Amino acid sequence: MMTMKRILMLSVAATLAIFTITSQAEEAVKSTEDAAKGGEVMTAETTPNTADDKNKTDAATEQAKQDVPEDSDQVKKLIALHPKLISRIAPYGKVCFDGEECDINITVLAPAVEGEARPGDMLYKAICATCHDAGLVGAPKFGTADWAPRIAKGKATLYNHAINGFNAMPARGGADISDDEVKNAVDYIISQSQ
Repeated sequence: MMTMKRILMLSVAATLAIFTITSQAEEAVKSTEDAAKGGEVMTAETTPNTADDKNKTDAATEQAKQDVPEDSDQVKKLIALHPKLISRIAPYGKVCFDGEECDINITVLAPAVEGEARPGDMLYKAICATCHDAGLVGAPKFGTADWAPRIAKGKATLYNHAINGFNAMPARGGADISDDEVKNAVDYIISQSQ
């Protein structure tokens, strides 16, 4: 008798699940059809010829932009359970095109004057900031306590690592600059990190 009740309950549960899935599918199809009926398909016959038609089309486009769907309850629960989820799946970079505003600051290094080393701040902004501003590949971040143990090793060690390369850092930061310029950049970083 108990087995019969379980079978009956399972079949009822399965029927309810199928009914729910079917009704959700029907609602999705219905909303898609409503959206298709609401938006006009542009053909040669319905192409806007007048300013009024164009304004109506622009207004419909604006309305479509404003009708951005809200996150479902499941998505909201996921975000609540995993607060770092959005930052983990966010794009890492951005593509910038000519003529568009971009949030990337590109500093071009001015050419060196013969026999004169460029200042450390200029070198840092043009070469070192690429990795040390973001802390890429384990690089100590500029102006933070990350530099304290490195500064404790002494300037000679820092100069040597910057000139010859260390761990993931290429020699001279990957740039064609003189030893004096490397030392100027290191001195600038030290002055801003203490």
